[in-house]
Amino acid sequence: MRLALAAACLAGCRAAASGPDPSAAPSALERADFAWDRGDYVAALTIYQELLAGRDAAQVLEPIALQTGELFRTTELVADGANPLFSPDGRYLAFEAGPGVVAGAASGAHRLTHVRAADAPTVDRTTLPGGDASFCPDGRHIAYLRVAMTPEISRAQALVDGAAGTAQRTPRLLALNRLIARAARIVVHDLASGADVQLDTRDLLKTAPVCAADGVVMFAGAAEANLADAQIYAAKPGAPPEALTQGAGFKVPAALDANGRTLLFLLPRQGPFRVPSDSPPGGGRGSGGGTTGASFGVLAGGRSTIINGAAPALSRDGRTVAWIERAGSPAAGGEERLVAASVDALAAATVLRKGSERLDAPALSPDGARVAFQMMADADWEIFVIDRGGEHETRVTREIQHDVLPQFLTRDRLLATVGEPRHRRSYLYESAVASANPSTSANPSTSAVASAFRRKRLFHNNTVRTIAPEYAWVASADGSHLLIVAERDGDTVSPARGIYLMDLSTRITLDDLRARVAADLHAEQALRENSRRIFAPIADDVRAVTGEASIGRIYAYEKALFDFDSKHITRPGNRLASQYLFDRYAAFGYAPEYQWFAGRGALGGETANVIATLKGTTNPELVYVVSSHYDSVAAGPGADDDTSGTAALLETARMLAGHPLPATVVFASFTGEEAGLLGSREFVRRAVESGTRIVGALNNDMIGWANDHRLDDTIRYSNPGIRDVQHGAAIEFTNLITYDALYYKGTDAAAYYEAFGDIVGGIGSYPVLGNPHYHQPGDVLEGINHQLIAEVAKTTAATLMLLASSPSRVTGLQATVARANASASWTANPERGITGYLVTWGPRDNPSLHTDHVTQPRATLAGAGTGTEVRVKAVNAKGLEGWDWARTVVR
Repeated sequence: MRLALAAACLAGCRAAASGPDPSAAPSALERADFAWDRGDYVAALTIYQELLAGRDAAQVLEPIALQTGELFRTTELVADGANPLFSPDGRYLAFEAGPGVVAGAASGAHRLTHVRAADAPTVDRTTLPGGDASFCPDGRHIAYLRVAMTPEISRAQALVDGAAGTAQRTPRLLALNRLIARAARIVVHDLASGADVQLDTRDLLKTAPVCAADGVVMFAGAAEANLADAQIYAAKPGAPPEALTQGAGFKVPAALDANGRTLLFLLPRQGPFRVPSDSPPGGGRGSGGGTTGASFGVLAGGRSTIINGAAPALSRDGRTVAWIERAGSPAAGGEERLVAASVDALAAATVLRKGSERLDAPALSPDGARVAFQMMADADWEIFVIDRGGEHETRVTREIQHDVLPQFLTRDRLLATVGEPRHRRSYLYESAVASANPSTSANPSTSAVASAFRRKRLFHNNTVRTIAPEYAWVASADGSHLLIVAERDGDTVSPARGIYLMDLSTRITLDDLRARVAADLHAEQALRENSRRIFAPIADDVRAVTGEASIGRIYAYEKALFDFDSKHITRPGNRLASQYLFDRYAAFGYAPEYQWFAGRGALGGETANVIATLKGTTNPELVYVVSSHYDSVAAGPGADDDTSGTAALLETARMLAGHPLPATVVFASFTGEEAGLLGSREFVRRAVESGTRIVGALNNDMIGWANDHRLDDTIRYSNPGIRDVQHGAAIEFTNLITYDALYYKGTDAAAYYEAFGDIVGGIGSYPVLGNPHYHQPGDVLEGINHQLIAEVAKTTAATLMLLASSPSRVTGLQATVARANASASWTANPERGITGYLVTWGPRDNPSLHTDHVTQPRATLAGAGTGTEVRVKAVNAKGLEGWDWARTVVR
């Protein structure tokens, strides 16, 4: 496996040897960086804290900041927003917030646009009752779609809000969008005077307004009865709308140059005003239009030109366009081509690069002199830069994960992202000649990624363990500021995505960094101390079990499953794999069973989960489940997805076979995950039907790929108690380095959550889905780190031993105030051997302010009042506490 020269960071960039450090404390910084590299965060943060208190603090600020999080000042604008944008002169920014925003996208009738000055980003300059805002080139005006609520729109919005799932929501949203497109008005707001001007758009349906030069607003429009095409129209004060394009195709504005005179528009396959029908989701009448979606248009100087190509880009000065000609297009002749042309000479395009390699996402420098693009150089996307004349092609990235979505901030500064869409991270790439202050520490976050570029991580949440997926990046015109849409708290479950302003011209202060390092050190020390404490009563037993892990056995499981080739339910390998798993569980001493069911498209009409049970010795009626899916995509053998998880599950079952636990543990090998989470849903359906009392669940998926030498993975959880148990298991008994994310949607863990609530933990890859061979034929054994699978197996075994030996989470907790006295009560825990309960209460920021130990399921809460947070855990005779708090507030 190719190692990354500068591996993508989340909880910090990986240390690597580099040249000598001229700072006054090179050896200390290097020791800290290598401590961080091996996951000894307490040692690393302790040294960082000492360095930041010393005389060389200013010299080490950059490397320590980049190792622990962000270097540049970042401000949260809103906790849940969408559609961020800057004015062309960079003086203003805007974004949408409110009930119309869901998962970083704005739609529907309840849209509100916030406009703020860039130098006062936390205070609204004004708010606009609508969305799809577009700043005008003069920097003084902003155009947007204003929607007046009507009874018809209100009813349609209520139907969308009440939809149960995508299949029901999609047609309802299409109907609502048509109503809004008809009723909305394009308004131009004067930021100086506050005056509004409503433009005449007659009876056109309208969307995607773009404010251009000379007070003109361009938009996509169509007559209500027209389902065949949509045109680009121009509207301006005191004049009727004018069609600027004609002919077939749905034309939708995409990009406008800084001067507002050159418009790039797309021709999507589906129209913006399509009507709901019986077509599949995303279809509907108005989905054809006679176009293939492989073309775009340029509107400049009053003339519209359609170009056959994909992924178009426009330079900021409006003079140059770049695009990709796909290998299947007539013009490409079986090759992928990167093409560029001057806007005033589009017919005289220049082929900058051609070949068999896949190309995508071209981006032009502000003056159009350089083009950045992504190319599939091997098995993953990499970023390259080439001159406008097709010369001096330079590779920018060298990273085993996908490097994608380049954009120029300035002529010599690039932004690009790393990773799969569910865990992308942004980086700054600076030309070596433009990098005025290169870092020279052992931290490679600023090391030379290629001979001509240096890389720095941009966004993070400044914690050690929690990931912060990013979804959108908008740069100011001068490249000095960024607007970033992200889940900064690592919560991928709730739809909220925050918007953040990053100032690339202003670094954090030493005081900021000292506070960050102190907070991270405190959190890491607390995590490690808690890990030691909770495992102490059973630590010797856990070490004995985890010490039995065998890499040789793990590889044997992997090889056997791999040799079945694809294990998709439509392939013969699925049944061969289920038989192998049944036989393995039986060889370990279990009495396995099949759960046969009719899977959609399953070869032979049926497919099966394979289940093995380790019956509990004290509380057999309480069940903990650990699962992985053994099927793969149809295209390949799925060595990582998810033979790796299956191998870890088998080794966990083998290690625990001779060590029954107080509660029952079920090992579940699921089928049909790649066909729609079929096996997990069937397992949970049967569990609910039979009354099985599942009180905790772990699901491991894609745990065997490592992008470098570190043994690291991500805890994917719904329950913070299980999360901390898994961190503790890894810290105390393995060499695994663990990160975390609130994450279960779209995985087999979702079925547990939907049926049994907040009981989910498990392990997946780090970075999340970072394997470039994900769902590809190249997901083979050669890309797997077998030691990493062993560490996950040990972590899983240790986690199960604690969960199944500890009291489950308290249920039925209530806290009330009566006659000025607060009290709490709850349902007695079902486990045998419960000796009492630990009760804490206090304000939200300090819920353990008061502590009490009681022997009955009730407590008096001295000094508590309405709103006080209350937490309860059971404690058993071994001294083991419940693995998670039950929580409520006094009412």
